[in-house]
Amino acid sequence: TTDRDTLTSWLEVDEDGLSLRKDIFAAFVQAQTDSLARTNELRYVEPVDAMDKMQAAITEQASSVNIRVHYRSSIYTVQPGDSGYVIARRAGVPFIQLQQANPGRDWDVPLVVGETMNMPSPDLMIPFDPVPNKRIVVNLKTQSLVAYENGQPVFSWLISSGMDRAPTNPGIYQILSHDPVATGGSFEQCTALGCAQWTMYWFMGIYEVVPGLVNGFHGAVLLANGRYLGDGLVGRPFTYGCIMSDNDNGEALYNWADNGTVVEIISPIYEPRSELGRQMLAQSTLQSQ
Repeated sequence: TTDRDTLTSWLEVDEDGLSLRKDIFAAFVQAQTDSLARTNELRYVEPVDAMDKMQAAITEQASSVNIRVHYRSSIYTVQPGDSGYVIARRAGVPFIQLQQANPGRDWDVPLVVGETMNMPSPDLMIPFDPVPNKRIVVNLKTQSLVAYENGQPVFSWLISSGMDRAPTNPGIYQILSHDPVATGGSFEQCTALGCAQWTMYWFMGIYEVVPGLVNGFHGAVLLANGRYLGDGLVGRPFTYGCIMSDNDNGEALYNWADNGTVVEIISPIYEPRSELGRQMLAQSTLQSQ
């Protein structure tokens, strides 16, 4: 919020009507970035993005506008026990993003303590402007999911995430796509006669594992042999990286979650980043005691 005089100082009239005085508004944007940087130097408000959204709000005579906080890339210093895979999971990014941020690095060569590498911006996992009032939090340890709207839980149930050899990556992502019926597969389903595919119902993509392969949410998974993955049950890790709900729950989540809805996947190696994530973790801890 801002006061009336500040708001009117941002406005001018030109041949197209009311518009934004970008030079004056730019000072406000910089002040927001300076404020953010005092608690996290990687956070900032991108001026052009903020100005475009503010101009659109003025044109549409909107009473409010959501301006996005962006994140810069950073440098990471290798610690004892680190590997590329461990670093990626602790940072909440798919390993492929870490590889792409460090071209030419041979990941088969052990890392040396003290060496540095590029850490990609979290913005890469959030290509859409976030939906401001919805958030899905998944706890890999408790195999549970809570969906929030306006800060209040609207859905809560057990899920099944990826097994050890094909784990779900923790981190902050968002709903990227909707497909009521999608197909998938694994090399484990391949024989000399070819590779069988399975059918996933209510699929929503959230992050890319390798080019062309996306993990996401879904309901039931119908295997090529006519059986359902996990016999249709949930509550323990046995997927190939996706997050599976009971089919009816998967449909409800599919219909509720817009593209751009933020997804926070927490684990013992990746702690909550949001107040709702911390709330969900605390509730899970209480229930397990």
